[in-house]
Amino acid sequence: MERFKAKNIIFVVIIGIIVLVAFTNEIGFKPLISRLATVNIAIFLLVILFNFLNLLAFTMTWWYFTPRNISFFKLFRFYMAGTFINNITPTIGTGGEPIKAMLLGRETGTSKAECFAGVVSQRMMNMFPFLVIGGLGIGLLFSEPDVKLDTLQIIALMFSIGLTFCIFGLIIYFYIRKDKLSTFVHSSIRFFAPFIGLVKKGFDQRAYSDAVEKSIDSFHGGLRNIHHNKDGIIKAILFSFLGWVFDILAIYAVFLSLGETDIHLSILIITYTISMMSSWLPLFSPGGLGIVEGTMGALFILSGIPKDIAGAAVLLYRFVSYYLNTAVGGFYFWLESKSR
Repeated sequence: MERFKAKNIIFVVIIGIIVLVAFTNEIGFKPLISRLATVNIAIFLLVILFNFLNLLAFTMTWWYFTPRNISFFKLFRFYMAGTFINNITPTIGTGGEPIKAMLLGRETGTSKAECFAGVVSQRMMNMFPFLVIGGLGIGLLFSEPDVKLDTLQIIALMFSIGLTFCIFGLIIYFYIRKDKLSTFVHSSIRFFAPFIGLVKKGFDQRAYSDAVEKSIDSFHGGLRNIHHNKDGIIKAILFSFLGWVFDILAIYAVFLSLGETDIHLSILIITYTISMMSSWLPLFSPGGLGIVEGTMGALFILSGIPKDIAGAAVLLYRFVSYYLNTAVGGFYFWLESKSR
């Protein structure tokens, strides 16, 4: 496991260097450095603040779906540990969800399946406000005459939107139809059983299937408990909206720190939502690294923002929202690993 994490971190560092080189090559070393040197530190601290508020809001969303015999700070640590895994593994931002469930289950004594139900519900709640904001962004995109996308970009956008709705719909479908979830999981076990047997000696498919069935029962039990918590669901959705808004404000504060005050909020929403959607396209890129930067930078430039400002803004935003969060998450993951 340690070796696996080390390889993933090295992979992230390599991609990060490639991204930096690509931006430097596109913009020019001197213009990029000159622009970064103009950053207003006091305003840039707002970027870090908004990023922190974003993390707190999303943790609060999860908090409404967890047992209350755990402190908010502890839950925040688990959330950040999961963020670390999400950001270093190429799993469409979901690799850290089992880690969150495992840590929560160990801390509260709740079954991991029930904890995972809370994690899935939190992600589902976060997706709904994102789709609403994304819909607003897409509407603004096609209403802006100065922003034009080529055929490939439109196809990528439509694919991202379709993928988002498919995932959201699949989660809801499996929530409603427990029998279909059970059939899907058991079919997957039968398909992967020969491969699992190659790496795990003595693998008992029937015993594993029985254990999985119990986990599905527990998972759906957790979902039912959450479904009855209507007050918690409403509050979770509100905090989720706040989380997305704080993240968009972080990008806006980045531009302000660079002295760019003419950028319209519509451009920020458009660029943000499309960039986040684009991060789900490549299964090989951890945290959308490289893809988000490229998409975000291209859209800002297409909207008329000078290259040096757009490039510097993207690098600064991702430095905080990706690298800083990954570092903090890695620290908390290390602490939780040491406490085992």
